[in-house]
Amino acid sequence: MQRLVAADAKGRSRGVLHAVPTAVRAYGVAPNLAADDAQYVLGWADEDRKPERVAQCHAAFVELTRRWAESPQGRDDPVAQAVSTFLRSGAAVEMRRPGECTAKSGVLIAVAGVPAYRAASVPDFWSHEVARRKGAGNGLCLACGRVGPLLDTVPGKVPSRLVPGATNDTALVSVNERVFGYDLVTQLSASPVCIRCGEAVTTGLIRVLGSTNSSSFGGQDSRLAWWTTQDTPFDAMALLHRPSGPDVAALLGSVHTARQQAATELGKARFCSVTLGGNVARIMVRDWVEMPLEQLQRHVAEWFADQRMVSTRPDGAEFHSIGQFALIAGRWITDGKRGRYADFGAKGANRPADVHRDLVRAALRKTPVPPSLLAHLVHRVRTDGHLDDARAALIRLILTRSPLTTEKPMPGLDPSNTNPAYVAGRAFAVLDQIQYSASEERRNTTYGDRFFAGAISNPRAALVTGRRDAAAWLRKLRRTKTGAAIRHEKELDGLFALLDPARDVPARTTLTEQSLFLLGYHHQRAHGFAAARAARDTVTETPEETNQ
Repeated sequence: MQRLVAADAKGRSRGVLHAVPTAVRAYGVAPNLAADDAQYVLGWADEDRKPERVAQCHAAFVELTRRWAESPQGRDDPVAQAVSTFLRSGAAVEMRRPGECTAKSGVLIAVAGVPAYRAASVPDFWSHEVARRKGAGNGLCLACGRVGPLLDTVPGKVPSRLVPGATNDTALVSVNERVFGYDLVTQLSASPVCIRCGEAVTTGLIRVLGSTNSSSFGGQDSRLAWWTTQDTPFDAMALLHRPSGPDVAALLGSVHTARQQAATELGKARFCSVTLGGNVARIMVRDWVEMPLEQLQRHVAEWFADQRMVSTRPDGAEFHSIGQFALIAGRWITDGKRGRYADFGAKGANRPADVHRDLVRAALRKTPVPPSLLAHLVHRVRTDGHLDDARAALIRLILTRSPLTTEKPMPGLDPSNTNPAYVAGRAFAVLDQIQYSASEERRNTTYGDRFFAGAISNPRAALVTGRRDAAAWLRKLRRTKTGAAIRHEKELDGLFALLDPARDVPARTTLTEQSLFLLGYHHQRAHGFAAARAARDTVTETPEETNQ
């Protein structure tokens, strides 16, 4: 089936969409039934089209309609008889042609106001017609394992709108030259599929790709579709795409009893997903997943456990969706006092085209995230000067799953972590907070603004400078906020006691050290904000509130 829609002279769609009978038409003259291009239905040609070719197309369309009317299916169908009589009379060619109509404009035949393709005889006749065109004799079907009529080519195409990267409607299998096929054979000789399976696989794929059980983002190279073999109470993909704190917490709490729950709740259900991309008129299967739903439940639970991250905001989320992770891999755009991430597919977004696919694979299969994504993400943080909860969570996720990481980072502040890069990130955050607290008014450029990007790759220079300037900041802070000054100084002294900036802090950091620096920086900021909120709440408490 294909979607037929009227179009104007500029190719813009207008009118009503129709799903009409069609078969793959790579080359040659091959009419469709009851609806097709104007050159087929009405014999109308354009200046750049050969009249002889258009005449052949129209004659083939008329002949197809005649066979439909004379077939056992259409012999007693008044619609088939009416369409055949009309076309054989030649009245179609004599119709007045609208000025905006081209040879490729879609034309739909209707009888008494009802589209002819809806006639009762159409499905059966068209099935036999497709079998006649696409048939390649009898044989064993690789899909269903039965002996029956085989296809020469796949009868349908997947619309390009459903396949990122495809510029034309795509065929699942297309081997029209010997050099492309296994053992130098063409068409479906090396992958025999019966007519029923060939029609079903294309129809089923179109349905699932166009359903709510699919996801794709602009600028990404693939589309994900998924389903389960039976209805189940656990919706893994809904949780991955729209996580909520209570739902994730419930999943993490039940993961240890998943085996006991499987028999009663998950049963024998299996989860399946396919990730597809396109190239011109070809489909590429980038990933295929099939596993018991019980196993997927454990993988999803570990995905959220590995990404859990403390928030700098009191109402911030601890868990983030796959879509959010894909978004934050793009460029951060500062717009006045607020900022945002570049939209999917936007020019200059600098977002890897395979980031969504890599994240989905890691979540479903419980595999490491490609280290190239970590390198890209750290580069974006350094370039953008922006690190938020989601970016910190993705960094922790990648480090946690990396086989090169010996100590898995914690979701929140880890005082026992004495890694110099992690401690340096914490110290940098404290220095930034001291200067901010000591400033009577907001400065245009802060310590963090000046040194953050450089400190990621060379923390030594930033910490030496910050330690020297901190004395003046603390003196100023003691005049107005004695308690905050004491707390900051004690915290700073404790961190610098763990390292010697001239010896322990590297002047050049590896990718892993840069990531740990950013985690230490984020953890310390979140801890500092929480401490400041607690101190503020303590000061504003009334005696009555204290006694309660």
